[in-house]
Amino acid sequence: MGTTARRLCCPGVEVRRGWTRRAASAAARRIPRRPFRFLMPVRVWRGLFRFWLSVLAAHPDKRRAVRELLTSYDDVYRRLDQAAIAYDGGVHVKHRLTRYHDFFVERVRPGERVLDLGSGKGELAHDLVVRSGASVVGIDNDPSHLSFARSRFRDDRLEFREGDLPKGIPEGHFDVVVMSNVLEHIDDRTELLRAVVASAAPSRLLFRVPVYARDWTVPLKEEVGLPPYWDPDHEIEYDPRTFESELSEAGLEVSELVVNWGEIWAVAAPR
Repeated sequence: MGTTARRLCCPGVEVRRGWTRRAASAAARRIPRRPFRFLMPVRVWRGLFRFWLSVLAAHPDKRRAVRELLTSYDDVYRRLDQAAIAYDGGVHVKHRLTRYHDFFVERVRPGERVLDLGSGKGELAHDLVVRSGASVVGIDNDPSHLSFARSRFRDDRLEFREGDLPKGIPEGHFDVVVMSNVLEHIDDRTELLRAVVASAAPSRLLFRVPVYARDWTVPLKEEVGLPPYWDPDHEIEYDPRTFESELSEAGLEVSELVVNWGEIWAVAAPR
């Protein structure tokens, strides 16, 4: 019986199974990993891991082989993502290595009031204060991100507030609105952008969004039936044409757009 059929005829069973899987996953996350370094020496397990990958690749169904390898590739990449945060003391190394903060910092002037929607852990908001000389209000809906931001980045010109979008948009004028890796998580993006412009009346908006065609594995995932987006929470991933079209529908005109590191960095203004 398929998953859909189980949900229709046996909803209680499906709910219990889902709860069991989530409980097991949560329990597994609480198991300390460090002792396993001595039980699982790298030289031995790396060899076994490579052998296991070769077993996946040898499956007679080549489509299934590619699916399994792509899934494993994503598993490793996501674990690397977590390690990259720990590597730089809680701040992902991409902030330092891609230097995407520079794009935002160079387009904000001293004394301007900035609204950072989806400010996350506060890294970019803090740079806009100390490097651009702006006053920044950051909005995020994740309490753990806000706790990190408030403890790590402190300045009289920097404030972090909890809120969801679009309800959490604060009242008052802001010269600049920043949305860094935010739009792709929103369902009704046109409505949100219009609400932001109506409330904040900014002179310009600064964006950072993911590019769909970031590498060849993306269309391959789609071809073999896997979700192609990097984050399962993404509602969309862009190319320059779809990005400009969407902003135009919201009454914004793109004045600058660059593609870098598999992302679009852009400046737009209300028409």
